[in-house]
Parts: sequence; structure tokens; C-alpha cells
Amino acid sequence: MANNLFSEFAPATQADWIAAVRSSLRGASIDSLRSSNYEDLALEALTSDADLAGVSHLGSLPGQFPFVRGATAAGYRAQPWLIAQAIDLTDPREFNAALKDALANGQSAIVLTDSLDLSDGADLGTALDEIDLRRFPIFLRSRRAPAIYALMLAALDTEAMTGLHGCVGADPLGALAHTGSMPAAAFDHLAAHLQTVHTNSPLLGSIAISTAIYHEAGANTVQELALALATGVAYLRALSERELDLNLVAGKLQLFLGIGENFFIEVAKFRAIKILWAQMTRAFGIRTDGQKVTLHAQSGGRNKSRRDPHVNLLRATAEALSAAIGGVDSLTIAPFDQALGPANAFSRRLARNLQLILQDELGVTQLIDPAGGAWHVERLTDQIARAAWAQFQEIEARGG
Repeated sequence: MANNLFSEFAPATQADWIAAVRSSLRGASIDSLRSSNYEDLALEALTSDADLAGVSHLGSLPGQFPFVRGATAAGYRAQPWLIAQAIDLTDPREFNAALKDALANGQSAIVLTDSLDLSDGADLGTALDEIDLRRFPIFLRSRRAPAIYALMLAALDTEAMTGLHGCVGADPLGALAHTGSMPAAAFDHLAAHLQTVHTNSPLLGSIAISTAIYHEAGANTVQELALALATGVAYLRALSERELDLNLVAGKLQLFLGIGENFFIEVAKFRAIKILWAQMTRAFGIRTDGQKVTLHAQSGGRNKSRRDPHVNLLRATAEALSAAIGGVDSLTIAPFDQALGPANAFSRRLARNLQLILQDELGVTQLIDPAGGAWHVERLTDQIARAAWAQFQEIEARGG
């Protein structure tokens, strides 16, 4: 029956499509539809299968190298992305109440931010009181990660510590980009943090590679991916020099990428980084499981309006959809009023429900690699991967 589905329609050639486009443009050139972009990528107005010549990942399958179609064969059908909304409250008791409400209403991961006031283990215990840490992963990317993990050791019992999963990630190079300085012993501290976390919480990641500082400063997609790769290589080299097993280290790394404005470029970005990460880790001799990147996406603030905050709802929706179609593992969407200050319960609820609608009503989770096979996205994925790899090589040539 499938073979007869379109039998009543005459096959359309590329020339037929071009003629139809020209007719709709009323005399304007088809080249007028080409759009510019910060990445300086050649975006065709009308892509065809002929444009996929040389795209090497087309024959790959979900769960297989280079993992562009996902780390597992079943994709979101087996495990939807984690809804990891941040709660920017300072008081541990208020944070705990808001977190319980969020987890009871669809959120599926815990995010600790630097805004939370944690002076000792008791504060952390209050913030996480009556939260099932075996059920909900916990995410933290911060210069304070080792210190906050020490608070966890003080506040939680051995069983709770052993069951922790997610990532309490240190990122000394991200801190360097943010502050302009880094302690001479930063990589020694990173190695110690990794070993401490692995000993006490073997399921928990301990290194966060975040491109947030570059994204917010205006980095384009190619630059963002190249910097993520360069950071990953720097950490792998530094920890190898400290005699840590790179297969262990690779399993402790998590990538935190921003989400930009150009929908299709962002979809392709999240797919391209999987190819790049697999190639990079394979070059280090890391086993197959370590070649699969764990990918967190978060909406940025560089395109958010203070004067018209409700338009941020539209931007956040497009950002969330691009990350979901791109195949991220966890996702944080900023509340629409975040540019005005701390979010309230209403705006946090909207941001959370936006993700729930994508999962439960739009049905993105019913597909494996939702963008797979789309000529435009497949070509973009290849273009971005090649451009980012070339820029990564330039960074390496200059010393890394």
C-alpha cells in the first residue's frame, strides 16, 4: 500500500520545484531566498538530495558511531530528555518548596545554581529535604562545584551519595573565560574533584564543559562547538598527564551548550557536536561508550527582551524545539521574565510546561532522530561539523 500512496500524483523533479518557486517569486531571483548567517554557511534556498553528496554520516544508525542519530537505538522513545528547569531562589527553604512543586508537576531533574545561598551542609540538606535523589538527577556547573560537593558529603548519608546521578561539574577553563584568571593548580584540583566524586558517587559526572560564556558574548555556532572541543581536549590531556584513565574521565564529562536564534542551524548544531565528540574521543583511544557525548542545552539571555518580555515566550519555544529535535539529553529553558530579575512561580511554570507540551502533546519523543533524513538539516549538520572541526584545528595549532 505504501508504494501506491502517491501513485495518483505525477513525480516532481528538481526543475519542477525550481519553476514553482520562481512562479511564486513573481520574477525575483531564487537566489534572493538565500539567507545570511553569522556562521557564513552557504544555505541553499531549495535543497535536494544532490546536495548531500559527500555527507558521510547519512548511513549511520541510532546508537552507532558517530552517534549523530542518538546514543541509543531507541532514542527518546526509551528515555525522553530531562526537563531540568533552574530555580533562581536564594533561600534554601523557599528553593525546596519550589523544587517539590516543580518535580510534582512534570520536572524530571534538579538544577542547583549559584544564586542558592549555601553556607554549610545544613543549608544544602534543607534545599534537598525530602527529595528522592535516586529518582531525580542533579545538575550543577559552577566554580563552586567541589565545595558544593563537599557540602553534599556533609549533608547526605552514604546511600544517598552513592545513588547520585547527573553532573556536579567543575569547569576551570570556563571560569578562566569568565574571570580572566585560573589558579596554577586548577587541573590538580579538577583531578582531585573527579576522584572524590567517583569514589563516593560513581554514577555522577564531575566535569562540566560549558560554552555559556562564549554564547552570551556572541559566539556563533561554529565557534561554540570548536571551543567545546578544545576545552574537552584540554581536560583529557591534563587528566591523562595526572595518570587518570581516560575511559573513566570521558564518562565524567558533560557538555552544556547554549541555544541560539537560528532554528535550523541550532538543530544541526546539536547533531553536529555528537559527530565531533565521537571523532575526538576516538582519536584519544577512548572506548565506544565514552565516545557518546552527554548533552545539556540551555536557553541564553543574549536575545531576550526586557522591554517586551512576552516575546521571550516565542523565542523560548523555538529554542526548546530546536534542542529537542537536535536530540539533547537534558534541557533548561529560561522563564520569559528572567531578564527582569528573579522569575516567579507563574513564569517558571510556563517554562516547564513548554517542555511538557513538546514531550506529551507535540510528540517529539515518539521519534528517533526527528530531523534525520531532512536534506536541509543533514547538509547543515555536515557543514557545521566540518567548519567547527577546522576551527578547532586552528585553536590546536595555536597551542590549544
